[in-house]
Parts: sequence; C-alpha cells; structure tokens
Amino acid sequence: MQLVITVLGLDRNDLIMELTRTIKDCKCAVLESRMTELGAEFAAHLLVEGNWNCIVKLENALEGLSNRLELKITTLRAREPVETEEGGLPYAIDIFAMDKSNNIHELAVFLTARSIKIVDITTSRYSAAYSGTPVFLAHIIVTVPVGLRIVTLREEFLDFCDQLNIDAILEPVKR
Repeated sequence: MQLVITVLGLDRNDLIMELTRTIKDCKCAVLESRMTELGAEFAAHLLVEGNWNCIVKLENALEGLSNRLELKITTLRAREPVETEEGGLPYAIDIFAMDKSNNIHELAVFLTARSIKIVDITTSRYSAAYSGTPVFLAHIIVTVPVGLRIVTLREEFLDFCDQLNIDAILEPVKR
C-alpha cells in the first residue's frame, strides 16, 4: 500500500530527520520524495510504501508529528497508476529568461494544447549578477505523445520561445 504525504511548515534543521524517523519507525519506506526550503518555509512531497497496518500507524504518527512540530501534514492513500496505451517519450525543457509572471502559465498552455503531459517542474528566480535584472529559471520534465512529430514540435517550441523572448532547450531525457 502506498501513501502520498505533503508537509508544509516553518523550516528547521531537524525537520527532515524527524519526518524520516517517523516513517522508519512505522516500518514504511520512502519511494520518492521532493523536499525543499521555500524562503523561510519547508515543503515536502513524499510517496511512502508499507503494508496496510504500517500505513495506518504512520497516518496516526504523522498527526502527532504535525501537532508537535506545528506542521501542516496531509495524506492521501495512493491509487494504482493508470496505464495508457500510447505512452510517450520523456523530454526535458530548460528555460532561462527575464522574469515575467506568466512564463509558466504560457508554457503550460503551449504544452497542454499539444497533449504533452507535464511530469515535473522546478523553477527559481534570482537577480542577475552585475545588472540586477530578475531572471527566471525552469527545468521541466514532460512526456511527449508518441504520435507527435518531434521536428514539428521543436519548430513550434522555438517560435513560441521567440514570441516570449525566452531562451529554452527541448531535449530527450538522458538516463
């Protein structure tokens, strides 16, 4: 049985240790996780696996951890992934651009219109050295449908990037 856990709260040095100890003590295992500092806050998404009584024990233990460390913890029992007949090819998109508040939305519209599934997005913003210009960075993993011609997609993607004045790369994921 699998459990999806989301954790939000004030960042502290021992938070990951406390969270993973709780999971270990309940005899569960972390299958996937994304944990990060967001300003002064902490955010995490975890996919945890264990037998049903260990998952129930973990759900109860997380409630106690939430109260003790003043965290917002939500859980969701994971469903089996739905297999699609078509599948797709994993591609990575890396973006470097002057910061505009709508970059991610415009990119999501472009991808969704082509039935390209966004699997993972990591973004950040910072001020460029010397000029102080706000810069936007994104690393996105997508699944491109098998029937979509990559040459056509690349041309449309480059035109899209030119319109938004962003520098981007679309390339196959290398494992």
